[in-house]
Amino acid sequence: MLVSDYKRCFDIFLCGGTQHFVQLRRLLPKLLPYGTVHLASSFLSEIDLHELHGLYDVLHEPRHSRDGYHNFELFSIRDINRLAAAPWFIKLDADVDVDPGWIGYVERSIAAQPDAVLFGPIRGNIDVNVELYGVLGRDIKVTNGKKVIGGFYAGRTSYFKEHLHLMDELHLTIARDNGSRPTKFRGNEDTLRSLLVHATGDGGRLHVFDCGGLIRIEGRNVPSRSTTRPNTEPAAR
Repeated sequence: MLVSDYKRCFDIFLCGGTQHFVQLRRLLPKLLPYGTVHLASSFLSEIDLHELHGLYDVLHEPRHSRDGYHNFELFSIRDINRLAAAPWFIKLDADVDVDPGWIGYVERSIAAQPDAVLFGPIRGNIDVNVELYGVLGRDIKVTNGKKVIGGFYAGRTSYFKEHLHLMDELHLTIARDNGSRPTKFRGNEDTLRSLLVHATGDGGRLHVFDCGGLIRIEGRNVPSRSTTRPNTEPAAR
């Protein structure tokens, strides 16, 4: 896959608050040439945004929750699918770092599996095991479903737009079953997104590709070398 116009091919989403300012200032210039960069402020100060001006294409200021982390989670769950317009979207955390050539990993992965709808470089430590009843008139059972962690993943935009209603319903059903209000949902957004793929019967279109060290995820839920799942697929070279 050779891309001549990255801005039309990829929407890149990341979200951060004041505590991520230094990381964002380092990361954003590495992303800007390779897609339309959407920065979600959760919450960045006016001074932070002034300093970051010119390092992103579009600014979003979601206000789903007063809690910064919940605000970020709900932005990823509710807004990315709606806002993405390019054929592929890429979501990454502010504490991710990328080496030159990182976009090549994305291009090679798409070329290796043209039917993919979701992929990333790291599989979660915990598989998706969910039983839900009465979701849009049907029951959903997923056992040992593969999950890509939310530090970095790429999704096929049209697929997630097609299933936007189902994703919303899964979110609300899980929140209801947890006995909490939807706005207080604490399930990881990457778990929900991976669950959606399995719930539609498309688990075979979710992939974990080795990135060869081009993408480093330093945040939560990252498997150590001793616990990395063995069935990670090598990226095409």
